[in-house]
Amino acid sequence: MRQSRSSNRQSFFGRAATAHGHSGAQSQIPQTTVESPSTFVTGLNTAGTALRLAKDAGEAAGQIPYVKAVAGVLSQIIKIREDIQANKERCYEIIDLVHLKSTTILQSLDIVYHANGAEGFEDMESDLEAYADFLRGILRDRLEPQKKQSRFISYLIREKNAGDLQKLERELEEFNSRFLVKRQVAMSVDARTAVMLLSKPVSPPELIPQALPASPKFVIGREPVVGSIVQAIISSNEPRIAILGPGGVGKTTLGTAVLHDTRVVARYQTRYFVSCERSPTVDVLLTQIADTLSIPQANRGTNLTSLIIHHIRSDANSVLFYIDNLETVWEVDAEQAKVDHFLEVLSGIGSKLVLMVTMRGIQEPKTSFPWNCTILSGLVERDSTAMYEALSGKSSDPPARELLLKLSGSPLAIKLFALMVKEGDQPSQLLSSWDEHGTKALEVGGTHRLSNLDQSIHLSVFSPRIDDTARRVLGLVALMPDGLSTSQDWFEGFASILPDSSLLQPTLRTLRRAALLELNGETSRWQMLPPIRQFCRRLSDSFSSAVSSLVELYVRKVIEHWDHTSSASHPIVLPEMGNIRAFLLHGSTLQPFPPLIGDASQEYAGWAYWQNIDESAFLSSFLHLPIPTRHKAYIYRRLGIIHLHWERLDAAEASFIHSLELFTDAGSLWGQADTRVAIGNLELRRNQLYAADTMLNSALERYLELQSHLGEANTRRSLGDLHVCLDHFDIAEASFTAALELYVEVQHPWGEANTHDSLGALHLRRSQYSEAEASFSRALELYIQVHHRWGEANTHKSIGSVRLRQNRPDSAKLSFKLALKQFIDIQDRREIAGCTFLLGQVCLHMNDLEAAATTFSQALTLWKDVDDKLGIAQTHQAIGDLHLQRHQLDDAALSLQLALDLYTTQVKSQRDEALTRRSINDLTRLRHQFNDNGPSFEPTPGFDVLSTNLYRRLERIQRELGNPLSQSANYHGDIPTFYLDPPSHSDRFGEE
Repeated sequence: MRQSRSSNRQSFFGRAATAHGHSGAQSQIPQTTVESPSTFVTGLNTAGTALRLAKDAGEAAGQIPYVKAVAGVLSQIIKIREDIQANKERCYEIIDLVHLKSTTILQSLDIVYHANGAEGFEDMESDLEAYADFLRGILRDRLEPQKKQSRFISYLIREKNAGDLQKLERELEEFNSRFLVKRQVAMSVDARTAVMLLSKPVSPPELIPQALPASPKFVIGREPVVGSIVQAIISSNEPRIAILGPGGVGKTTLGTAVLHDTRVVARYQTRYFVSCERSPTVDVLLTQIADTLSIPQANRGTNLTSLIIHHIRSDANSVLFYIDNLETVWEVDAEQAKVDHFLEVLSGIGSKLVLMVTMRGIQEPKTSFPWNCTILSGLVERDSTAMYEALSGKSSDPPARELLLKLSGSPLAIKLFALMVKEGDQPSQLLSSWDEHGTKALEVGGTHRLSNLDQSIHLSVFSPRIDDTARRVLGLVALMPDGLSTSQDWFEGFASILPDSSLLQPTLRTLRRAALLELNGETSRWQMLPPIRQFCRRLSDSFSSAVSSLVELYVRKVIEHWDHTSSASHPIVLPEMGNIRAFLLHGSTLQPFPPLIGDASQEYAGWAYWQNIDESAFLSSFLHLPIPTRHKAYIYRRLGIIHLHWERLDAAEASFIHSLELFTDAGSLWGQADTRVAIGNLELRRNQLYAADTMLNSALERYLELQSHLGEANTRRSLGDLHVCLDHFDIAEASFTAALELYVEVQHPWGEANTHDSLGALHLRRSQYSEAEASFSRALELYIQVHHRWGEANTHKSIGSVRLRQNRPDSAKLSFKLALKQFIDIQDRREIAGCTFLLGQVCLHMNDLEAAATTFSQALTLWKDVDDKLGIAQTHQAIGDLHLQRHQLDDAALSLQLALDLYTTQVKSQRDEALTRRSINDLTRLRHQFNDNGPSFEPTPGFDVLSTNLYRRLERIQRELGNPLSQSANYHGDIPTFYLDPPSHSDRFGEE
C-alpha cells in the first residue's frame, strides 16, 4: 500500500494561498475592475491570480514535465490578452473559457499531487501531453493571429469561426472529464489517504473575490431609470429590485450603472456581483456565490446556503447583492422553487441587504415579499441616435437612421451596429445585410450573447420555458407585420391552425412573460419587437403547413368582406391590412398557391384604394400567376381604376383594354359593362366627350339588359358628369336624380355619397350656393357612414369652395383646414397641395397679401413635388395676379408668362389660358398707366382679339368665380370626381 506523504508535500498553489489569505469579508479585499461587462466571465479569478496559479503549478511540478508544460502555455494564453488587436470580444471569450477549464483541471491535479505525489501522474502523462498540445494549438491558431490582424482578415476569420466557441468548450470539457476520472482512480488507491486528506486542513486553492464589472461608459437614455432605482435603494427599508425586459434591452448595463452610482457606493461599501450566465442549477449558483464571497473551500459544508447567509450577516457593512441573468437558472422547472427559496432566505437578512436581480422577461421571482420592478423597453429614437454616434464615432447618415429605426431602440443591437461601423463596415451595407439576413447581420465575433444579436435572441427563444407550441406561435406571428389580433374573427381562425387550439391563450401568456410578445393595449394586438420578429421569421420554415393554412384564412376573409361600404367589414379588414398584404404575397410563392389568391389580391387593392393607398405595384405582381381569366380581368380593371385615380391616364387605358379583352374572352357581360364605364370615365377625364358618351351608353345598354340596378346607377351618374361638362345642366340633374334613386333602392350609401357630391358641384356651377352646400353636407354624412376618408376630405374642400363663393372666408378657411388635415392623414400629396393653394386664395380674398404670398409659395413647392403641371400653372397665375394687385409689375410679368407657357404647351386649359391672357392684358395697361421704365411685356399679335374671344366664350364661368383677382378659386376647375364610382361587385358574385 502506498503511504501518504501529504504532510510534507506542498500544494501546487501553496505559496499563492499563503501570500493572499482571506478573512471572508469583501470590504477587506481590494477591488479590481475588468475592461467591460461584456469581457468578464463570472466565476473566474482575475488574470493576475491566474498567472500566479499557473506559475506556482509549473514550479511545484518541476519533476512532472507535462504539468509544467500545461502551466507554461496557460500563462502565455493569459498574458496575450493585453496584446489582442482584433476580434477582442471573441478572443476574450476564448481566453476566459480556457482559463476556467484549465483552473479546474489544475485544481484536480493538485489534489492528486497532494495525495500521491508524482507517482499519481503515471497514468496521466499522455493526457497531459495532449492537453499541452491542445493549448498550444489555441495559442497558435486562434489568438496569436489576432495580435496584429487587419480588419478584413479579422472579418473573414470571424465569419469562418463564428460557431467554433461551442466546439472549443466541448473539447475542453472532454479533457476535464478525462482528468476527473483519472483523479478519482488515483484517489481510490489508498482509502487511508482520502481519510487523511479530509481530516487534515490543507491550504486550499487561492480564492480571489469576484471583481465588480466596470462602470459602463454609456448609459444613454436610461438616466431617469437609474435615478429612480437608486432612490428606491437608498430610501426603502428592505429594497428588493428586479430589472426586467427582453434580451439586449440593457438590463445588465442598467444594473451595473446602479452598482457604481456614487450615492449607492457611499451607502453600501460592500457590493457583490454574480452572473448566472453559466449557472444551470442552484447548486452551481451557490458555489459561484461562495467563490464570490471568498468563502474558503475548507470551510464549506453541506449547507452552503446557511454559510452564505452567515457570511453576509457577519459583514460590518451594509451589503448590496446584484445577481445578473437570474432567469438562466430560474426558468429551469426543477430549479425554480429552489431559486425562490434561496431568495426568500436571502431576503430574511433584512434591511442590512439590498437584493437586486436582472431577468429576461417581465415576470419577477415568485417570492412572498414584493419586488420593486422596472421593465425596460427600447430607447427612443433620439437616444438611439445618440448611442450610435457615441459608440461609432460617426454621425448618423440616412442608411444609419433607417437601420436604427428597424432596430427599434434595442441597446445591444445599436451597440453591435455602432461597433461594426467603427470597424469599417458601411451603414448602407449593414442595412442591406439586415434586410437579407436579419439578426445574423449584427455580430462582432464569437457566439456570446453580448457580441452576437442572433445568439442573444436565440437564448430567449430556446429557453427552457419556450416549448415547440410557443415557437410555432412565434414563427407565425412573426409573419404578421400588424401582429395577432384579439378580435374573435382573426383570433379563433389563428387558433384553429394550431394542433391544439386551447393552448393558444396559455402560450401567449408564457411568451408575454418571456418578453417575446407584448399585448398592445391601444390596438389589442399581440406584437413583437422588430429584432425579435426578424429572428422568429426563420421559425416559420419549420411549420409550412400551418403557414399555408394561415394564407388560406386571409384569402378567404378578404373575399368574404369585399364590400368597402359595409360597416360590418371595416373593423375586420382595415386593422388587418398589413397582415392581409403580407400573407397574399407569401401565398403567391406557395406551390400550389391558393386558387382564389388573384381575386383576393384585387379585393385587397380595392380596400387600399379606399384608404387612398396606391397598391398598383403589389397588384401587378399577381398577373404572372396562372389564375383564372376572369380573375385576371378584374385585376386589370382594378389596376386601371388605381392608375386613373393617380392621374396615370395612359397606364389606366392599357389596363382597361386588357381587362375588356379578358372579360370578352371569358364571356362576362357584367365585367365588360363595368370596364366600359371605367373607360368612359377615363375619356371624360381626358375631355374626350364624344368617346366618353359612346362608352357610357354602350355600358348602360348592357346593364339594362342584365337588369343590374347598381351598374345602371353608376353609369347614369357618370353620364350626369358628362352632361355637366357639355353645359347640359338640366339633363345632368335628371341623370343624377335617377342615379340617386337607384342607389337608395339597392342600399348603396357610397354611390349615394358620390351622387350628392356631383349634385353639389352642379349647383355650384349654377351659383345655387345653398343647394350646393346642402348636397355636399349630405355627401359628407354618407362618406362618414361608410368610413371613406378621402371622400370626407374632398367634401370638406367642396364646402369650403361654396363658402368662399358666398363671401364667408372664415368659414371657408375652417373647411379647407379640415380637408388639409385629413389629406395629410391619408398622405395624399396632390390634395395637400390643392388645399394649400385654396388657403392662399382665402388669404387673398381677405386681403392678407403677405399670408397669401407665403401660402402660394408653399403650394407651388408642393405642386412641383408631385409634378402637377396644372397646379403649377394655376399657382403661377395666382402669384402673378397677387403681384398685379401689389403693383409689382416685373414679378407679375414673370409669373404670368410661366403660367401662360404651361397652358399653351402642356396643360391645354382654355379657361385658364383665357384668364391668364386677360391678366397679362391688365398688366400691359398698368405699365402704360404708370409709365414704368422697366422691362415691358410685349403682347403677341392679335392678343387682344384672342383674349377677348376666349374670355367671352367663358364669360359665364368667370362670373361664377367671383373675385376678379382669384379666378381659379376652385383649383383644377370644376372637374367631377367621377372616378369614385363603386364597381358592381354584387353583380359579379351573382354571375359566378
